[in-house]
Amino acid sequence: MKDKTGRTTRLWLTVIRVSDMDKALRFYNELLGLPIALDARMFNHAEVGPEEPLAKIGLHETGKKSTRRRRTGIVFDTDDIYALYERLKEHGVKFTLKPTKMPWGGIVADFLDPDNNELEVVQDPEHYRRDYMRNVPAIAKNEEVG
Repeated sequence: MKDKTGRTTRLWLTVIRVSDMDKALRFYNELLGLPIALDARMFNHAEVGPEEPLAKIGLHETGKKSTRRRRTGIVFDTDDIYALYERLKEHGVKFTLKPTKMPWGGIVADFLDPDNNELEVVQDPEHYRRDYMRNVPAIAKNEEVG
């Protein structure tokens, strides 16, 4: 048995509010393709996301739809942002940012779920291999300046 250290071990769950659980599950499961990991509708709760140990999105039903956009901070990865954009648009999903190439190299798009929760999707296969510091001045790298 591993020694317990009292440290955090992973990001487990982030929760967003939804007004209608059935509608939310159709959006996240059927449209976005996230498996239903936990169905606890009797407690106004469900979780969608990949197999353990990866993080999930908790859906908490409030019965009230937000009238304004709520930023969630949830960012999805995709293998083809343009195909995903077209497919979601065909299903009436509203985008607040169309696929846009960012200065750091990735392509980003932002969209809303049925409850005005803003979600982001990124296509950036080089994300963890890119040298982000190569074009930063020496002072930003904490190097001695001459």
